[in-house]
Amino acid sequence: MMINKYHAKGQYYDGHYFGSTLEAKVYHLLKKYDDRLLVHPQLTLVNGKKPWRPITWKPDFYSPVFNQYIEVKGALTTEFKFKMQLINYLNPGMIEDIWFVTRNRSYRWQGIYLMNIDEFQRHLKTQEFKVNRRTSTREKSTL
Repeated sequence: MMINKYHAKGQYYDGHYFGSTLEAKVYHLLKKYDDRLLVHPQLTLVNGKKPWRPITWKPDFYSPVFNQYIEVKGALTTEFKFKMQLINYLNPGMIEDIWFVTRNRSYRWQGIYLMNIDEFQRHLKTQEFKVNRRTSTREKSTL
């Protein structure tokens, strides 16, 4: 077990490193619904041209089943705030399509809605129902 500068307890599970127990818990919740879940996919926000480096963002998860990026936040760091503002500038509206999960209470920060882990669990169950309903409708239409 490793402890980072924010006092989060990191851990390895299923061959992945999770920076906090909250991130590991979100992974377990998502794996119930999505066996193709991507952990820490890297997105390039701005391509780098020499001598500049590209600006990238590694969301915590991407779920193909829900077609969603999921970001787990214990603390709103300066780097996170900057990248979210950059994403919003480069891709207006994308922020609204990312699920943000936090530990304690749900709240808003500059148009971003951070839902607590309990609300996220209920949200996944609701989304599962919608995904299953869309799938069963498609299956009926092919019959």
